[in-house]
Amino acid sequence: MTEWIIQIVQQFGYLGIFLMLVLARVLPPVPAETVIPLAGMGVASGEFNLLLIALAAGLGSAVGELVWYLPSHWMGRERFEAFLRRHGHWLTVKPEQVHRATEWFARRGGVAVLLCQPLPGLRTLISVPAGACGLPMAVFLAYAATGAALWSLVLAATGYLVRVGFPWIADWMVPGALVLFVVLLVTYVLRLVRHRRADRLSRSEG
Repeated sequence: MTEWIIQIVQQFGYLGIFLMLVLARVLPPVPAETVIPLAGMGVASGEFNLLLIALAAGLGSAVGELVWYLPSHWMGRERFEAFLRRHGHWLTVKPEQVHRATEWFARRGGVAVLLCQPLPGLRTLISVPAGACGLPMAVFLAYAATGAALWSLVLAATGYLVRVGFPWIADWMVPGALVLFVVLLVTYVLRLVRHRRADRLSRSEG
C-alpha cells in the first residue's frame, strides 16, 4: 500500500510529503508517515534536507487536522458539552467535570494538541475538542504544526542514521512505539475502571 505514497514523494519531493501528510490526517488509516524515515534516508545522498522534511510534514499534518477541527468548531462548545455528558464515561470524564474540562482546554489545549502529535489516532481526535472548546485556529495550527514537525524531524533523523550506518536504531522504533501504545492503553483502562467504580459507588450512596 505504501508504494504509491513513495512514488508521489519521489516525484514531487517536499510537496509530496506535504500532500501525503494532509491525506494521512484526513484519513488516519493511510500510512503516509512511513515515508518520512525513507525521506530521511535521502538526506544522506543530498536528495532531501532534514529541516525541510520536518517543515513540509508539520504543515501538511496541521492542514489535514483542520478537517476535524473545523466541524467541531462550528458545532460549538454547548453541543460538545452535551455530547460529553451523554458519552463522557468512555473518556473517563464525569458530568460535573465536563465544564471544567472544556474551560481548561479553551485556555491550555494547545499544549495537548502539541503533545498528542506523535500518537496515532490521538493526534487526529484531539482536533475535535480543540475546535469545540474554542481554541483559536491560529493557535491550533501553530501547536499542531510544531508538534508534527518535531515528531517528523525525529522520524527523518532516524531514517538518516539508519542510512549512514546505525541500522539498530530502526530495530528499536517499532518496539518503542508499541510499548508507548500499551502504556497509554493500560492507563486508559485503569482510569475507566476507577471511573465506573466511583460512579457506581456515588449512585448507591445517593
